[in-house]
Amino acid sequence: MKLLRIWASSALSGMLAAGCATLESESPPPVGQAVLEARLTALDTRLAALERRIVEQRREQWLALDQSLAEVGRDIQGARKSVAALRRKVEKPAAAARPASAATDPIWKAYQPIDVPLGGFPEGGGKQAVYPIPVTVPDSAREILLYAQVATGYVEGGPHRFRVTTMLDDGREVSFYLYATGQSQGGWGYNSDNVWLPMPKNRQLILQAEGKPFFGEWNSEVRIIAYR
Repeated sequence: MKLLRIWASSALSGMLAAGCATLESESPPPVGQAVLEARLTALDTRLAALERRIVEQRREQWLALDQSLAEVGRDIQGARKSVAALRRKVEKPAAAARPASAATDPIWKAYQPIDVPLGGFPEGGGKQAVYPIPVTVPDSAREILLYAQVATGYVEGGPHRFRVTTMLDDGREVSFYLYATGQSQGGWGYNSDNVWLPMPKNRQLILQAEGKPFFGEWNSEVRIIAYR
């Protein structure tokens, strides 16, 4: 019995020793745990710094956007003020911009319509025709409004320049021109114009035609239709 107990005790001790050895081999202490913890700590620090930087950048972007929106708002407000001022200017009554009627406008009061035919142009070749300005136009007039026209039908003579001239006191001439062409054709061609010329002190208008004399169907006319 004593031997049996000794053997059983020895066997039990061996089994406990083997079990402990097995447990020790199955769960060894972690290797490099301190290093891993240090890396995790560093990563947490970097993530926290990155998060702070992103938040700061977003805050700066929002501030910049707010400033831009504020500037845009000020520009829009200024544009609206300009448009409103322009609209008020455009929508002013016509009476505020000029006299209510021609009867009260000194410029239009000085304008006097008339209808005084003078005559036609010469047929060409540099010839001149001198027409006196009738007494219907007073000496106090500063300008006269002339109407001149040339019409050509079946006519020979080619291109012409018709000129109306007034003489100033210092000997200078003030003129305007009409252009007409004479050719054999089945229809008529017309040219006319209205122009203001200074009122000459000698009360004469000089009409001249440059070009080969017209031969055929044509006519012309010069008349005074207003003065001021």
